[in-house]
Amino acid sequence: MTSAGSRVALSKKLRFEVFKRDSFRCQYCGAAAPEVLLEVDHVKAVAEGGTNDILNLITACKACNAGKGKRALSDHSVLEKQRDQLAELNDRREQLEMMIEWKEELCDLKNTAIDRVCDFWSKLVPGFELNDKGRQSLKKLTNEFAVGDIMDAMQTASNQYLEYREERPIPESVEKAWSKVAGVCRIRRTEKSKPYIRDLLYIRGILRNRMYVNENLIMRLLEDAHLAGASTDRLKDLAKSCGSWTQFRELLDHIISNTPDKSP
Repeated sequence: MTSAGSRVALSKKLRFEVFKRDSFRCQYCGAAAPEVLLEVDHVKAVAEGGTNDILNLITACKACNAGKGKRALSDHSVLEKQRDQLAELNDRREQLEMMIEWKEELCDLKNTAIDRVCDFWSKLVPGFELNDKGRQSLKKLTNEFAVGDIMDAMQTASNQYLEYREERPIPESVEKAWSKVAGVCRIRRTEKSKPYIRDLLYIRGILRNRMYVNENLIMRLLEDAHLAGASTDRLKDLAKSCGSWTQFRELLDHIISNTPDKSP
């Protein structure tokens, strides 16, 4: 039995769990491995009754844990200095191994998530699954969007673009639906800051079906006109009534140029 206030060495596994929880970063100064050597500090000191429970442990760099910066060694302590350097080197090597294991666990977790999302897509389009190219594009999407947002976009794309023949998805429609997933993700992200964007995309669709559209300008002009005071309903009416792209653009330029000057 260990008496209160006595120190018990922390196992490598426990230190690893503390480092992982704190993302291998000193919780006092923010320094991260491998630039600094990390240690595990007790929030409540052992001498004051603190335990080795993980809730009482925190990641700290060596300097913060010591309570001061590097201490100069006396000239006659070369051997002790070398011994300390060797011990620190071993600690750094062990810490690096921990970080590699942590990264591998994160990689495994991401691969598992990708597998689950692939399975979800296969359920949305029975009889089809993502090939290697599709899986790679999905992997890139997970670097940009949350898995839940991607799955929501899959659901939307499959609902809007899938076509069926004899109760089976038509291959061409499956490819089209998949090609739209990234765009749906980006539109929904944009909608968080620009709630009107979906209406502007709808207006663009009206114009595309009626006339030639300058793709490089249309969305910017529509947004500028809307921010200048034109309601989305008014822009929809203009898109339905104008006879040409030139006429539509002139009307938008007029709306934008007649915006009241709000500067002092």
